[in-house]
Amino acid sequence: MIDAPLGHAPMLHVSLPAFVLAVLAVLVQLERRDEPRRGGSPQQAPQKVTSIRCTPSTISTGVGAPQPAKNPIAQALQRCAPGGLIELAPGDYPSFGVGFAKNAEWNANTSGGTRTMPIVVRALGEVRVLPGSGGDTIAITQQVRCGFITFEGLTIVCGYRAGVMFYKCGENELHEGFRFLDCNLEGGFDHLTGQGANSKWGMWGHSLKDFEFRGVRRRSYVRNTRHEHGFYLQNARGDITIENVDASRLGRTFVQFVARADWGPPGVGTILVRNCTVEDVGIARGDDYKGGSAFTLGGRHSGVAIFENNRFRAGFDQRLKSLTREGVPYGSGAFVAWDARGERNGTLILDGNDFEFAAGCGDRAVVSISGCKDVRIRGKNRFVSGGKTVALELDPPPGNGSASNPNLAVELSPDTLCKGGVRIAGTMADSERLAELAPKSDDKAKPDDKPKEGGR
Repeated sequence: MIDAPLGHAPMLHVSLPAFVLAVLAVLVQLERRDEPRRGGSPQQAPQKVTSIRCTPSTISTGVGAPQPAKNPIAQALQRCAPGGLIELAPGDYPSFGVGFAKNAEWNANTSGGTRTMPIVVRALGEVRVLPGSGGDTIAITQQVRCGFITFEGLTIVCGYRAGVMFYKCGENELHEGFRFLDCNLEGGFDHLTGQGANSKWGMWGHSLKDFEFRGVRRRSYVRNTRHEHGFYLQNARGDITIENVDASRLGRTFVQFVARADWGPPGVGTILVRNCTVEDVGIARGDDYKGGSAFTLGGRHSGVAIFENNRFRAGFDQRLKSLTREGVPYGSGAFVAWDARGERNGTLILDGNDFEFAAGCGDRAVVSISGCKDVRIRGKNRFVSGGKTVALELDPPPGNGSASNPNLAVELSPDTLCKGGVRIAGTMADSERLAELAPKSDDKAKPDDKPKEGGR
């Protein structure tokens, strides 16, 4: 009997002829050589190229005839070199992923482009990316380091979770250099009829840096999400720009920026939301039609947040006024900044915005600001209440779960129109109190340049 370690079968030691050992060695080498082929992957990765043309069912690199492709965009990203261009013929394309550590036809496990040589994915006509059985239409993770990819002209139809999902990052990871130009996010849900797609977010993103979602040649849009936000962006790692976007009929907010303490460090960089038009958001039935303020800064963003030349309207479409609780006005707020008694936001700038509620609409202040180190309301902002709430609330007293640290410094331009008045720490502000908030450069402003209070 041959002894063996506990839990192992006995081993027999048999001497084999030399020629048998040689044959076995050759067979092992052949088996190893064939392993990639058995897994469906070529023996060597195909050479990267800088020009690729796709249709909804083929991919062409300019060499030979177009090849059939079940997921042309993923396959093209897999083949594209930094600085390359992927052109998409009109049509409907399947959902895809970027950066997953797996070999799958729907995934491009590629490093993408570089800061100076991004990869560009450009629609040549009407291109839609449709959700599949997964929850996200475009899913991006950092299992394989990837970044610096620009998407141009895509309409992204949201899955049951998100149109675009940037997965939560680890401590040493980030999503860098992703740009969406002239792209749209379509939720596909009709809040009036209660029919349509079961969409949640337009875009969910964590640890973004040098991120853009902008209309360039035309205005972009995000609309018709059933449950939640157009953009829900967390723990920024660098600059974020959302510009020239039209938003409407969203379950919750248009943009919400947060930096959860248990999900990473405070946000850094400059947030810029500019030239956006927002109508009738926060209307999800699951939130009792009170899904938050259109523009939300939720705390722990240590950088600068700029909201400039944006327009908000609520209650002007008579058909939507039924979407509210009984006895409660239609609509919530236009803008809120707060910190939930955590770490304050850094600098907040509101410049040239126009926020208005229809008569009788709105159940909270049009603009409510607390939890910031430095607040600058400059230029010619216009805040118009529907008549039941104040136009501007600074340092609101605790209530309804909205406790927040007070602002450390506030400047309020005399050119600000607040139809509905200004309330500070629970008390309505008179002209003298408002004058104290004027920027120092405006100390010698004419009396008629003080904040206008029409409607108070």
